[in-house]
Amino acid sequence: MKQKDDLKREAIINETIAIVYAKGFAALKMAHIAKQVDISPSTLYVYFKSKDDLITTIATDLLKNITDISRDQLKTDLPYKLKFKAIWIFYINFGINNRKEVSFIHQVKQSPYFEMIPKDIRYLKSSFILDLLDEGKQEGLIKNLDNAILSVLLESFMNETVKLIDSKTLQLNEKDTNTMFTLAWDAIRN
Repeated sequence: MKQKDDLKREAIINETIAIVYAKGFAALKMAHIAKQVDISPSTLYVYFKSKDDLITTIATDLLKNITDISRDQLKTDLPYKLKFKAIWIFYINFGINNRKEVSFIHQVKQSPYFEMIPKDIRYLKSSFILDLLDEGKQEGLIKNLDNAILSVLLESFMNETVKLIDSKTLQLNEKDTNTMFTLAWDAIRN
């Protein structure tokens, strides 16, 4: 049995993310990935049992990592609005600096692959944000609306902010970031 090499595994993951970013899941062929990372298709199957396994493993790892990093960024001793803003800025920066990975996650969420990810992982990032929203409601700082509504509103603001920065309509600077945060905050604050 062939042994796994972490560099090859990382190359497979990076190539998969790049293909999905450029062309979507339909363009993802195991033989093509193997060729791009200079391994045989049989070697690729040592790392990942199938295309489904490859996609769900990458999505699972990305969701765990994003949540772990964002939890590490959260300064719990800050006042609520500043804590919320810190997470907002983290996600904006993460979206800009990790376009391919964020696109991969968005595409997974819109596909049947999402249901293949363990349920506790699927909603890991969401539960982190939901906890933060619940905290704001308990403090009377944000509207007492269903968290699904608040989450989709905030996610839309964040995604569109990243798109506006990508298109150079907004700049990644304090003024524009504050403007977008203020609009999002005003939409949810009590």
